[in-house]
Amino acid sequence: MAEKKQTIVIKKITIVAGGGHGGSWKVALADFMTALMAFFLVMWLL
Repeated sequence: MAEKKQTIVIKKITIVAGGGHGGSWKVALADFMTALMAFFLVMWLL
């Protein structure tokens, strides 16, 4: 029997840091809240 060469397949799974469970939404929310606070402060001073 002749030997067959087996092909080795290596699957690399890329893992995205954080993904949907990351903390980037917290930064966006804090930026939005800061902008709202500044807006209402200006409106209150007028």
